[in-house]
Amino acid sequence: MSHENVPSITPGALEKLTYQKYGDSPTIKSYTKWKLFEENSPLRLPIEAEAGEVPIKGNVVLSGSGAEFNLPANVQLSEGTLGLSQPEESRILGFHFYALRKAYRLRITGELIEPLVIVSHLSAKAFISHHVSIEAENVKAPIIIYDMAEEGAKSLVVELRAKNSELEILTVGRHKGLSHYLLRASLGEGASVKAFTVVSAGEMSHHREDYSLEGRGSELVLRGMPIAIGRAVDYLTNVLQYGEKTASETRVHGFSYENGWTVHRGVAKVFESARNSSSGVVSQITIMDEGSLGVSVPMLEVDTGEIESAFHSSAVRQFDEDALFYLRSRGLDSDEALSLFVHGIGEALSSHLERLRGKARGNVGELIEGLL
Repeated sequence: MSHENVPSITPGALEKLTYQKYGDSPTIKSYTKWKLFEENSPLRLPIEAEAGEVPIKGNVVLSGSGAEFNLPANVQLSEGTLGLSQPEESRILGFHFYALRKAYRLRITGELIEPLVIVSHLSAKAFISHHVSIEAENVKAPIIIYDMAEEGAKSLVVELRAKNSELEILTVGRHKGLSHYLLRASLGEGASVKAFTVVSAGEMSHHREDYSLEGRGSELVLRGMPIAIGRAVDYLTNVLQYGEKTASETRVHGFSYENGWTVHRGVAKVFESARNSSSGVVSQITIMDEGSLGVSVPMLEVDTGEIESAFHSSAVRQFDEDALFYLRSRGLDSDEALSLFVHGIGEALSSHLERLRGKARGNVGELIEGLL
């Protein structure tokens, strides 16, 4: 299917693609239930849908096949992509581009006082793709991305290119149906990104964030909080450092409860060209009860001997029985104890944010309250 200003792919080409290559993951095993996406692919479901009732106001609201814009003066809108993702990469990206009707580009030309809010929403039995690209140079801006999949299968791809800019990015995934999310970012010289992601899993949520630190002195601080209560989330973080004196730190703390399935796979790689850089990835999953699953697979690879610091760690733990006993002795039931514990972790993980810290903690609270 061919659409103006976006890459296209034919059904014949789709048939040759696989969901996952060995290079996509630190493990050979696939933790995403791709069969569900196959059964709800754009080859089987409608690729158009009416806009639904969106519970959040935004500057960009993509709901079903509809699109509404209410942009501040220093954000310019055009169509097309940045070319950071292609349909031939995998079967799920092939599905994304096959179903994609339009792609939108946002260019931030000046400092943003209020957050730029982007909403992607689906509430119909269909396979719908949304695609947003963001360009930022010599600016400071807070950005909030709401990824909302209530029914059907939704794919959201966000491409980001930043240079000499300070960005805060809050990503909130609120899923019930099937969700595929890809954030792919290219950070040039002097780019600084502080990101926090919280994902409430749906029937199957595949959430991936790729950051390429290409420019000298580019920096990334990434915090993630995937939560699966009776559902499944496969959360992938990939950080590739090419530029000299780059710095990245990824910390993820996930939760699984009531037969939930929470997986974090994290890669940090420092290439030979990234001399005098620092890199780290810390992954932890807390299993709140029997019958739930937690998987933590961080990997660190350093190809240069001139490194400032490098570290990685992994932990999968049962919820502390002593802490649970203490909370219950104070009159809390299991759900209330979980809520209090997750709130505390959310506050710690979002402490690196400045302008979006309150929004991040509020969304953690809303997600937990809604789930329990």
